[in-house]
Amino acid sequence: MNTSDNKRTFIAVLFLLIAAGLVWTAVKWGRSSSGNGGLFQSPISSEKAASQDLYPSLNGTKVEKNLAEARPLAVVVENHPDARPQSGLSKADVVYETLAEGGITRFLAVYQTQKAENIGPIRSARTYFAEIANELGAVFAHVGGNSDALENLKTNYYPKLLNVDEFFNGNYFHRIKSRSAPHNVYSSTEKLEAYTSNLNIPAKKGYAEWQFADSLAGVQAAEKISIDFSQAEYKVDYEYDTQKKAYKRLLAGRPHLDAEGQAEIYAKNVIVQSVKTQPVKSDTPFSINMDLTGGGQAFVFSDGKMVSGSWKKAGGDRTRYYDGQGKEIELLRGATWVELVPVEKMGELKWSASGSQN
Repeated sequence: MNTSDNKRTFIAVLFLLIAAGLVWTAVKWGRSSSGNGGLFQSPISSEKAASQDLYPSLNGTKVEKNLAEARPLAVVVENHPDARPQSGLSKADVVYETLAEGGITRFLAVYQTQKAENIGPIRSARTYFAEIANELGAVFAHVGGNSDALENLKTNYYPKLLNVDEFFNGNYFHRIKSRSAPHNVYSSTEKLEAYTSNLNIPAKKGYAEWQFADSLAGVQAAEKISIDFSQAEYKVDYEYDTQKKAYKRLLAGRPHLDAEGQAEIYAKNVIVQSVKTQPVKSDTPFSINMDLTGGGQAFVFSDGKMVSGSWKKAGGDRTRYYDGQGKEIELLRGATWVELVPVEKMGELKWSASGSQN
């Protein structure tokens, strides 16, 4: 074989090696970018969205079927001033805010469509948080709880939820060094999704969707909302942003920020749900319970407007919201904050537009 033949052979072999490398890289990239096969996936491209069927998720946005049918993650997040700014609230699909004890408020943040690398600080369970998680058939993440809540969880009083208590499942939580106990327990969507994967629990949709639309047919303009739960440091305000078409959340008179990237927190929908509360025997002083079945007064704020009506929950159905004619209120697609306000504090609810206040 002469020198020319050797050169041609070398070039041919080199070309084959390069081609094989490109093929291997493409296969590897395709596997890594095809989603993790679990609860969360990358955003859907417009080309992909146009070529397949999409389904409504927990917050009404359209996603792939496996994501829409995935089990939500419901995480108890504290709101003591020492816990602020919290992590992960801006990524939640739905957040419930309630009183806990002594006028302190607390959150139940529910995730399905977005990843959150840090969620917390995570605190203890309450019966009403477990009841909401059960309503959604969610993974319920918390750090211990009041004695009444723990007793109910122990006796399977909430059969639809998956209970993940940090006291017994520490691998799915982590503690950060920048905060002192008890304000230092965190988790992530990846870790909580791994809980179901490691137990080989299949994804299971345990809730029925709310009704969603592209706009809200409100009866009153409502660009500012004010909710006074107790003390000034727990006062909540929302201001409508016409550019984002969403409400910016304020806490204690300041923009409520997510510690992850210092992102401001916005809500497409704000629902104020009047609830009856009562003292309950527990190992935590001043513990309360609240009636989340039956019905009561409700106000839905969306698209800079307000609809007054009622909420109802019957049997195993999800809590739903109705206007004065008994029609279920349609929400905008996106993050929703549900404010569970005691009946006696509903008189403190204010909303305004164009300088007028109600």
